Amino acid sequence: MSEKNFKVYENKDFPIGVFSQKAYLPTLHHHIEYELFCLDEGKAEIVVDNESKVIFSGETFFLEPETEHCVRKTSDGKGFHYEAFVFDVCVLGGEKDPCRRFFESIRINRFLTLPRSFFEKMKQCADFCKNETLGNEIFTKAVLLEMISYIIQTGQYKAVCQVHTLSKYNVAAVDSAILYIREHYRENITALDVMGNTDYSRSHFSRLFRKTVGLSIVEYINKYRIEKSCVDLIYTDKNITQIALENGFNNIQYFSRVFLQFMNCTPKQYQRNAQDVVVPSSIPGGIL
Repeated sequence: MSEKNFKVYENKDFPIGVFSQKAYLPTLHHHIEYELFCLDEGKAEIVVDNESKVIFSGETFFLEPETEHCVRKTSDGKGFHYEAFVFDVCVLGGEKDPCRRFFESIRINRFLTLPRSFFEKMKQCADFCKNETLGNEIFTKAVLLEMISYIIQTGQYKAVCQVHTLSKYNVAAVDSAILYIREHYRENITALDVMGNTDYSRSHFSRLFRKTVGLSIVEYINKYRIEKSCVDLIYTDKNITQIALENGFNNIQYFSRVFLQFMNCTPKQYQRNAQDVVVPSSIPGGIL
């Protein structure tokens, strides 16, 4: 296997990706998960929503899903090292779980103050995941929840008002459809499969979904598949055909066309951007 720039210790059936490395994708990108990033060595420039800020060792930032961002070296060219968790909200339970409901009712501050002890625990998580240590998922989840608990305990968040113009029943139906898509996106599912799991007529639910999400069901399925494909393009050595097939696209030409539509570049161009930073081959074990 060729050495790649970014190392992620990720199990597709586990909602937390674990990072401990010296390189970060230097071009603007986004993903559908939350990200908790801790810089433990050096300094780096973070660009978020086209605003740039230099952060230093010991600083932490938190990103909401769909946030355009990148992290790169500062003008002096010196390196940095960081730990990060990239996670799906399902790590906090199902949509009715009070922990998840509370988390979704707040907005965590973008820049945070966390004890250094958390950085070391995140490094341990990376080691455990890399070595496939028995129970590594439990340890990783416990550390993430401990960090979120600390953030809440220290008041590093703001409450947000969630106003739904739709009824709770309608919102629950759309949420269930989204959950179905996220659980079955690798399969050959269609909009009819999604609508078949609701109590609405197909035409009514199609309008309801677009009104709530801002996309048609097919557009949402494709967008979710493309987001998952982007993770594989950046963090794995799989070829583009394999990535397309594993993320629900049976036609490579269609995959390329949809990818260009959502990402404004081809899969190959996106993958090449992720390979621009060369990893030193002398680093033991491949962990950066």
